[in-house]
Amino acid sequence: MKIITAILKGNHCLRARLASVLCLGGLLAVIVTGCSQKSTQTTSAPTNQWSWAKYPPAEKMRLATLPCQIIPKTSLTIAAPISGQLRVYIDRPQTNLPSDFVWAEFEPKVLNMEAAELAEVRRKIEERERLFREFELPKEKIKLTKEVAEARKQMMLLSLVATNPALANLAIGASGVKDGGILKSGSLEEARKELALMEENLKYLSTTNPAVLGIDIEGARLELQRRQLEFDRRQAQSRFKMPFTGQLITSLQMAEGVTEYPVSAGQELAVVRDLKSVLLRVPLEDVAWTALPAPRLIAVLHLPDGTQLEAPFIYKKLERSQTREEVFYYFQFPFEESAAAAQLVGADLSCDLWLGLTQPARIVPKLALVMQEPSAFQNRHWNEGIAQILPGSQLLVEGQTDLAILPAVPQIKTQNKNLSLATPKQ
Repeated sequence: MKIITAILKGNHCLRARLASVLCLGGLLAVIVTGCSQKSTQTTSAPTNQWSWAKYPPAEKMRLATLPCQIIPKTSLTIAAPISGQLRVYIDRPQTNLPSDFVWAEFEPKVLNMEAAELAEVRRKIEERERLFREFELPKEKIKLTKEVAEARKQMMLLSLVATNPALANLAIGASGVKDGGILKSGSLEEARKELALMEENLKYLSTTNPAVLGIDIEGARLELQRRQLEFDRRQAQSRFKMPFTGQLITSLQMAEGVTEYPVSAGQELAVVRDLKSVLLRVPLEDVAWTALPAPRLIAVLHLPDGTQLEAPFIYKKLERSQTREEVFYYFQFPFEESAAAAQLVGADLSCDLWLGLTQPARIVPKLALVMQEPSAFQNRHWNEGIAQILPGSQLLVEGQTDLAILPAVPQIKTQNKNLSLATPKQ
């Protein structure tokens, strides 16, 4: 029994050793097999090949998404030229008004009184002119015509006396001219001058010149015109009209039921906007983009309802923004889209800036190139990295997130065959 027990114990130890060896061998086999498979997979995995099929040719690209501001093409700030009580004829701080609408004026009662006074002066001048034309002028013409006729008779007698003194008394008695007559001069020459002067006065009367009678109607008219111009100037300063059909936004703190407000000279009263023409103002953050052909740029604004508005480029302007100068590009919405764009005037939004390419190119995201070969773009420019991973390709335009690339043109390879001519053996 002891021998059997010893054999069984010996067999148990042997079985334990065998089990340990088998376990260790199996673990090594798994490790070796796994390493072998991994090595096989690594060596057999193909490298990523670049494919242009993902990026079809395009004629335009989204250059960037930039902040933008919608503004009216024409905007005027109105300030008070004088101090006083301003009478306001609108009841809302923001409203649309037609052209020439009077929306406010200074002390309208005083202006109305002065306008009435000028109208009365004009009426009196016109009445004075009418009386002169209908009564005084005809009366004076009749009187002066008789005097001229009488003077001509005296001239004839004086001429007769000068040539035939014997007939002087007889001629004077027959003519019926009173002693002394119209002509006061003793000599014939002086009498002719007096007659010429009387005829000249009659000529002036025939042209209805009231100055001949000592009535200065023209001077009164000039004075009235001077006063009217001064009144119009002060009225223009005191009365505020809409310069065009558009939107009026008052700067006054309006209260319900209040129509008059005290204002000071220079105080801002309102802003007038012409909403028929609406612009999009976009700052260009990359100076290199200023070298792009600006007429090919289009700003696209996406509205909350899903529609989009397109505005072509019109001009660019260098402006001071805070502490530095910055280039701003201006785009104008078409007339049919101005009404929709006008609803967002003054808002700060984001818009997409699109560029029409000079030739079709492939629009490739920058991230796709970096993921293709990260090492090619470390501490390098985009054109250098493209030259490394896409030999022969050319960078056309660099956008904010995309690149416009011209792929390499495939070249046809030709083989030059060397032909050897065998010389005949001699």
